[in-house]
Amino acid sequence: MERGELTMKRINVPAKDGALISAVTIDLDDSLKKAVVIICHGFGEHSGAYIEVGEELQKGGFASIIPDLRGHGTPPEGAKKWHGQVPNYQCFIDDIVSLTKTAKQIAPEKPIVLYGHSMGANIIINTLLKLPPEETTVYSCAILETPWLELYRPPGSLEMKLVKVLNIIAPRYRFMRKLNHEILSSDPERAGGYLIDPLYHGYISMRMGTGLIDGGKYAIENAPCFPIPAFLAYADTDRVISNKAIKEFAEKAGDIVTIKEYDSMHAIHNDKSRELFFNDVVAFIDSHIIST
Repeated sequence: MERGELTMKRINVPAKDGALISAVTIDLDDSLKKAVVIICHGFGEHSGAYIEVGEELQKGGFASIIPDLRGHGTPPEGAKKWHGQVPNYQCFIDDIVSLTKTAKQIAPEKPIVLYGHSMGANIIINTLLKLPPEETTVYSCAILETPWLELYRPPGSLEMKLVKVLNIIAPRYRFMRKLNHEILSSDPERAGGYLIDPLYHGYISMRMGTGLIDGGKYAIENAPCFPIPAFLAYADTDRVISNKAIKEFAEKAGDIVTIKEYDSMHAIHNDKSRELFFNDVVAFIDSHIIST
């Protein structure tokens, strides 16, 4: 696949609670694109780190919109201790809906696809499970790359009790849990990119952490109700999230989820199997938007 010229813009999308969601768009107003992919990044990341993902999808004929998820990206002017904060987990879901509305306003005839990596996949799964069924029909399919359903080393029972208490008495309290770049990608150059990225952070508040942990549990428990076709990619040497939890989700979801293992670390899109992965992603999306 070869990349043509692309049009990239940064826009602000109004959120349900009045906040503005900063997002990068790629070819969103190009009438020749086959679909619009909403791309949700992983924990500690930001929209700019996924422009290359948008470019790979552009090669396949897709436009994209890539938001800075709550608590990520460039903090609003004057905001302090903004990284890792979120009003509540529901805001993530509401923001996906707001981004979808914007995509439909700009490209009303285009199918919508959801793509999420790690934390972003956690949010996408919960969005699709918690929205009313009639609202999920706007999405043709979903791409779930190494979804954070449970951590590789989950918190112990005592640690979880402490987290739950802190979530009640100090929900905005943050701690640093920056991921080791060496377990994100086996490609030294790409792994090193996390180290020099000024917006890559490791802050997570009690409220955000509790929401994501609970979201992972909810996803597995309610997997049989997953409403749309999904391509679920997991890495054979992932030391960030639990592959056991991913496989349990896929088994419970049934045939609506297509699962595939890659020779990779956690960030498949940033590792040695990336070309194969993107070829598979484009083929999967193509096979699910033809009839829409």
